[in-house]
Amino acid sequence: MRKFLFLIFFLTSATKLFAQTPIKDAMNSFALYNKSKNFGDLENAKKFIDNSFKTKKDSSSYIKILNKTLIYSALAYTDSTRKLKYVKDPIDETLFNFSKLKKSKGAGTDPEITFIKKNLSNAFLKRANNYLNSYDYENAFDSFRWVDSLSSGAMPLVKHNLAVISNKMGYRSRSIGYYEQLIKTDKTAIPDYYLTLAYLYEQAAAEGKALEVVQKGKVVFPKNRDLLFKELNFFVDKGDYKSIVPTIPAALELEPDNINLNYIAASAFDISEKAEEAEKYYKKVLLLDPNNYDANYSLGLLYLKLYNDKPEKQLMAGTAGFYLNKAYEINPNGTNVLKLLAILYRKSGETSKLESINRKLKQTTIN
Repeated sequence: MRKFLFLIFFLTSATKLFAQTPIKDAMNSFALYNKSKNFGDLENAKKFIDNSFKTKKDSSSYIKILNKTLIYSALAYTDSTRKLKYVKDPIDETLFNFSKLKKSKGAGTDPEITFIKKNLSNAFLKRANNYLNSYDYENAFDSFRWVDSLSSGAMPLVKHNLAVISNKMGYRSRSIGYYEQLIKTDKTAIPDYYLTLAYLYEQAAAEGKALEVVQKGKVVFPKNRDLLFKELNFFVDKGDYKSIVPTIPAALELEPDNINLNYIAASAFDISEKAEEAEKYYKKVLLLDPNNYDANYSLGLLYLKLYNDKPEKQLMAGTAGFYLNKAYEINPNGTNVLKLLAILYRKSGETSKLESINRKLKQTTIN
């Protein structure tokens, strides 16, 4: 019996095999439609299948239900503008009859089930996009969810739409759930999935999860600049200089002349007590921007810290003084740089300069 139904479905010359009855005419017309893709053949199939349901017994006939489900699934997708007249929308009719099929002992052959699901999925996809175009997010979500279910989650773009719509509707946790599903498959995941998921976790005050997601993304997309800079920003925001040190060289490869990045690198190496690296990056900042107050101040401070550790104290004092005085020129009222100059002149024994700086420091403090 199952083989017989399978042959009916893919029949190309059914009219030669069946006498004229509504069900057989419906099957013949539907077989012709599958060969010709002529909408008129599908319209005839609908007319004949509708006419085959006359009695209560007809409504329980497995072969009639199966063929009605096949025909209406095709109508659900093909007749998207609903050119024909229907008692019930073809999508609803297909779902209703499909549920009856699944409850019966035989649920159709694999090709038949695949055909029904594919048409239903395409019909819901059209409906979802129409709702989306009219900003009806609730109905768009419901339709995309049907597509996702009928395709067994095999359409990442649909799941992405479910994630985006959920977030637009204010359902952050649901959106996170969909993005988590999207990043499970490396072959279909894209960097934006990781970045958006990280953002959603940040919005939920789950910074640890956000960083974890970004780092997972970096494993899959090690060359992606957005993921790299996102991870770096996490470390900068947390003041995690220990983690910045191994991360920032890759960022600088992408943007070697980025002043902010070079300053972050210098600060990270400075705090990590890697003076030579810190010096290199502070100087790179000043090469790019000679009047950068922070770099002049920080480089002067670095040399001042090295003052006691170096035998050439006079040279260290002069170098520290050069950069601190440059910072002082840029911001004459900067209390921090004045305090450092006072320390420097006290250490180097430059009394007159110390007195001048102390007077300036006193004036600045009073003001």
